[in-house]
Amino acid sequence: MDQLAQALINEGQTAIPNVLLLHYREIGMTNDELMVYLQFKRLLDQGSQFPDANLVAQSLGEDTNTVFQRLHEMLAKKLLTIESVTAADQKIHDRYNFTGIYDKLAVALAKPAPATANTTGTGNARQQVFRNIEQEFGRGLSSFEMEFISKWFDEDHYPAEIIDLALRESVLSQVYNLKYMDRILLNWHKRNLTTAAQIEADRQSGLEKRLNQAPKTRQTGDNAGPKIPLFKLGEDQQ
Repeated sequence: MDQLAQALINEGQTAIPNVLLLHYREIGMTNDELMVYLQFKRLLDQGSQFPDANLVAQSLGEDTNTVFQRLHEMLAKKLLTIESVTAADQKIHDRYNFTGIYDKLAVALAKPAPATANTTGTGNARQQVFRNIEQEFGRGLSSFEMEFISKWFDEDHYPAEIIDLALRESVLSQVYNLKYMDRILLNWHKRNLTTAAQIEADRQSGLEKRLNQAPKTRQTGDNAGPKIPLFKLGEDQQ
């Protein structure tokens, strides 16, 4: 066997559940955090009980502080816990425990995906909303922003179609941030506008009201108002 092929075999393999690769964003996990987890899992699978963050940083081409920052973000989202364990040398070491990823994944998958026009065959409405906002904002979403959007689904129970309408209003106003969208959604909620049809009807009603209140244009004929005399330049005015 070729030496390179043998070396590749000796390096071993890291098994990743496909369900994680398909749904990691639904639990608020970013692409960068996923890569950090995969590198730590690689070292754990190779027998390292306490993977060195420096090695992870080298593999990712990042500095160590960046890796620690992503670990802190995962701690805040309860995707990761740090445990203190006593090793064989009786020294106490920290151990990274990533089971929170799969706990949150199990909860997310247990929730039925709302059936809306935005739901695709390969993802659910939440994923589609993420994609729509990223497309309109022209950038990727941060982990904080994905959590913010997830609260619209999990806590406020806004349908995806309502969130998409709020996105449209935000884009039309040229305001590209989630807090502005949140104010729009809250305003609709307070006014008991809970469906896309109600919101569209309210918008149309407001448009007609503004048109009726607009100043009338100048009229012609008998109702045109007083006539203004015209004079030619240089003509004596009697």
